[in-house]
Amino acid sequence: MKIRKTTFILLCCQLLLILLCLNVTQVPSADVTIKKPAKQLMESSIYRTIENAKTYILKHQNRDGGWPLLPGEKSDAEVTALAIWALTDAGWGTGSRIIRSGVRYLKNQQSKDGSWNNNTAHTAFALIALANAKADAEIQFNGLQWLKNAQNPIGSWGRKSKGPGHILYTSATLVGFKKLGFTERHFKPILPSLEWLAEQNNFENVWNLPGGTQSDIYVTSWVLQGMSPDRKYDENVYDLDEQIVWIKQFQNRDGGFPRFKGRPSDPEVTATAIMAFAAYNDPLNTRRVAISYLTKAQEADGGYKSSIPIELKTPTANLQTTCFVLIAIYSKSDG
Repeated sequence: MKIRKTTFILLCCQLLLILLCLNVTQVPSADVTIKKPAKQLMESSIYRTIENAKTYILKHQNRDGGWPLLPGEKSDAEVTALAIWALTDAGWGTGSRIIRSGVRYLKNQQSKDGSWNNNTAHTAFALIALANAKADAEIQFNGLQWLKNAQNPIGSWGRKSKGPGHILYTSATLVGFKKLGFTERHFKPILPSLEWLAEQNNFENVWNLPGGTQSDIYVTSWVLQGMSPDRKYDENVYDLDEQIVWIKQFQNRDGGFPRFKGRPSDPEVTATAIMAFAAYNDPLNTRRVAISYLTKAQEADGGYKSSIPIELKTPTANLQTTCFVLIAIYSKSDG
């Protein structure tokens, strides 16, 4: 009888220990179930954002292979270049029908002088797209030669060949050169253009367009991309950490960036800021928050609204902005 009683007590103790262990192990598992879905939710949001943006871009390719600024409009060389750039950065195969037809459109739109629309930014973007698509080297060479010859003696680029120096067009041209792998060490046109840009800063030591009265986050972000250091050779002609910090202070509560202080966030400005941060190998936290904003700012059809394209007077869903958002999400530093 005593043996049975002792055995019963031991069994009860073992059962109690098992229950206690189960209660203990349930606490961390509960923590995991709280954190894991949050991370998965963020990842799935970015995935959906990327897929919806790609779908929007693919849906609006015209029959001639090009893309328009606004759905249903005539194809545009600049937007076509951005679409190819965005899709290839996002992993779209260079041998696909979509990319091949886009490249064919760009080839057909190249002028005899090697440019696209006698426009430095359009030509720079077209060269990035063609390089990404591994297209005809001769076409790229002709475009590159035109850009070199279009540079002003003081180092700047204007909208057109030898046009008045313009901060945005000079920055976009430099971005093109750097995406193609050219550096200030080996490519003569780059260094004088960096020097010219450095002299165009305003009283806040950032940049705005000629005639502008406010420091411009969008313009400064493009300048920073153009002036970004050549990390392959560990060169940094200009220390622009101060300007990176300046942009960060204007990040809105929703995670996006406005063009000017106190304005609502804009997807294209936010995308350009993300690209600037990536060019400087800036820590990912600011970019993650900004990308989170982009996942929420996306329209139901996958597009993005902005008034940055000069053709638009009010924020409108357009291909240019949507392409830049996709490029920004995939932007990486060289370091």
